[in-house]
Amino acid sequence: MVRAMTIISFLALLCACGGGNQDDTQGASSGPSATLHSRAAPEGASGETRSLEFLFSVVKAVDHSVTIDYETVDGTAIAGEDYEATSGSATLAPGETELRIPVVLVGDDELEPSEQFTLRITGIDGVALTSEGATGTVANDDTDCSLPDLSGENPWRAEDRQMLNFAHRGGVTDFPENTLYAYKQAALAGADVLEMDVYQTIDGELIILHDLDVDRTTNGTGNVGDFTLAELKALDAAYWFVQDQGTPHDAPESAYRFRGIATGDKLPPPGFTANDFRIPTLEEALQAFPDYLINVELKPDVDGTGNYEFQLAELLLRYGRITDVMAASFVDTAANNFKLAAPCISTSVPLGQATAAILASQGPSPMAPLPMHHAFQVPPDTTQISQIPDEVPVEIVNQDMVDDAHAAGLAVHVWTINDCPTMIRMLDLGVDGVMTDRPLLLEKVLAQPEASRNCEGL
Repeated sequence: MVRAMTIISFLALLCACGGGNQDDTQGASSGPSATLHSRAAPEGASGETRSLEFLFSVVKAVDHSVTIDYETVDGTAIAGEDYEATSGSATLAPGETELRIPVVLVGDDELEPSEQFTLRITGIDGVALTSEGATGTVANDDTDCSLPDLSGENPWRAEDRQMLNFAHRGGVTDFPENTLYAYKQAALAGADVLEMDVYQTIDGELIILHDLDVDRTTNGTGNVGDFTLAELKALDAAYWFVQDQGTPHDAPESAYRFRGIATGDKLPPPGFTANDFRIPTLEEALQAFPDYLINVELKPDVDGTGNYEFQLAELLLRYGRITDVMAASFVDTAANNFKLAAPCISTSVPLGQATAAILASQGPSPMAPLPMHHAFQVPPDTTQISQIPDEVPVEIVNQDMVDDAHAAGLAVHVWTINDCPTMIRMLDLGVDGVMTDRPLLLEKVLAQPEASRNCEGL
């Protein structure tokens, strides 16, 4: 996987987000901004009927019907083989802001990569389109994942590309964290990996949220495991976000510029919907980002039933996310359960194993191979680990550790780095990825010539 995103994925996301620079009266026609959003869906088994539903949205409801004419156009996905050719019209009713356009997929049982086609808008009036089409990705759900990949190839190493820019929670201080809006903006800005944390709701849904409770980021209160998905979707996930600060609760009211979009009290930016500012499900992220590397952190199984890791593995496999997803957890039990469920998906070394391996390899000793995993995901030192007292910080990431990990075939991903000097120091050590709350800053650092990287003006 090269660092630069593919042309197809960049254009698809740019179309879906409208570039983020238009007001709601710009476009090919007068009227509110309207967007056709790219989507992914599993293909299904042979003989099974599934649909990929494109979302068409306007930033504000209009008082008249809006009729959309559309047609499908082949790409790597071929009509009759991968999906059913579709053309026709759909009508957005007065007062509505969204409608869905289904395209029937043709399931099979073949092992193959994901394939793409386009839904093109051929006619519309009364709205300002941010794009004339969107990409549909037919995800392969037939991969045999019963065995780990022991080939020795590691897609998470930076051997022939630049270090990976991990947008930690989508960019905690750049964008409202763990929202689809944050992930879309981070991807457009050049981030390579979208890092997200996953919990399970009381009704068994997998949602993206960092904290055990919703208090810090939303207008609600309580533990995530006590909520249904519908109850979480009623919250405003951008309620406390302040640009360049994160989620302070004592800023002036005017600083909370995204507050109210999720609840319909304020219009979303062109190319986005109210749902982009709510707590997303993991499936929504897989539907929206089929061409982007994703790092999933498994949070504790809050209901204790034990099906959380297996449910997450099944969802990733259904969307064909085999070589482009990294699963990580500080909870060794969760990490081990996930590996049992999906041994073919890349994982980071669990905390207990990582501690033992790094301590044993200090100095001239080599690091023991860990063929079941693809990466260490660690902080630069122990000050970021709450279980270890701050008064006895111990360096974790140094040249010896990086060299030992690489010799053992493992990538090194370092978290959470938010200052330019440390970013450059990690680059000089040769780490394979940096997780940051400031992906926009890291992108500027990575854009500099390697021999003259500096922090002036950043």
